[in-house]
Amino acid sequence: MPPPEAQQSVENFARLLAAQDRAASAQVVRAYAPVYRRLQQDTIALVRLAQTEGLKPWQVMRLKRFRDLERQFLRSASQFAEQAAESVTASQRAAVGIARQATEQTVASALPRGITMDNLARLGLGWNRLPADAFANFVGISGDGQPVGRLLAELGTDAAPQVRAAIGEGIALGKGPGPTAQLVRVAAGMPLSRALRITRTETNRAYREATRLQYANNSQVVNGYRRHADKGEDTCLACIALDGELYALDEPLNEHPNGRCALVPNVLDYQDLGLDLPPTPQPATARDWLRSQPASKQRDILGTRRYDAIQSGQIDLEDLATVRSSRVWGDAAVVKPISELGI
Repeated sequence: MPPPEAQQSVENFARLLAAQDRAASAQVVRAYAPVYRRLQQDTIALVRLAQTEGLKPWQVMRLKRFRDLERQFLRSASQFAEQAAESVTASQRAAVGIARQATEQTVASALPRGITMDNLARLGLGWNRLPADAFANFVGISGDGQPVGRLLAELGTDAAPQVRAAIGEGIALGKGPGPTAQLVRVAAGMPLSRALRITRTETNRAYREATRLQYANNSQVVNGYRRHADKGEDTCLACIALDGELYALDEPLNEHPNGRCALVPNVLDYQDLGLDLPPTPQPATARDWLRSQPASKQRDILGTRRYDAIQSGQIDLEDLATVRSSRVWGDAAVVKPISELGI
């Protein structure tokens, strides 16, 4: 296991990545604001017309004004998708830059005490720095190996039926223009929420994959990497269960969408260097953190059935994760359903 200093280095750069993600997400939200405003204005005008003329929902759907609203929404959503794709790609580039900055520093902090990168260089184990173009394949690439733009291209088409249903519901229930526009706004929030999910997922993926590539390019020093999860109530149970797991350098981290786990290098130890010294103390895992919490908090995080099963010895914390494969996101670690835990 890497020493605490390596985990601290990973956490420091994770904060930089989180700041980048917040900036990118804010940009995506600003890009979607005009779509919201135009849709709200058009919806209010349409509902007022329906109320004035006493139209039924099916009659409204046949109106030219409704068809114009729908076309305008699809056109605006398409423009938003293009802007969002540019934001995601820019965020990926920034994440890759952070990864290039982070890897060597993190590996240096992971070395056993008294061993430096200079020591290793004198032994012929110097650090290999990859050129910038070696990272280019991470920019604009999504989990299914397609450009991010393809993930965003169908945002408007996916949300249009929800918008149509919300307008019909508002009119059928006799809701006024304002309440109906609010129903529509919730339905039209699908593209924004999905775009934010893609922004966060793909930014973090670019960072992790650039990090892994740099580690793999220095396999003379780094012999694998370990999953590092936050020790907090917001961390998903699957990530807590897998915290500290060792992965091969050619194995991408099986992170789920919106995941925040990082890669801590597993480096040469004293024995690898021919030194007869005790191994470096191991840092606590997220599971150790959870076990140290009061019983009430453990129950809140785990849920009653999982908590009781762990306390009775039926299962361990390590049993709570499984891996699912997604066409879009690839392999992802997720929380194992209770029905599969045998409790």
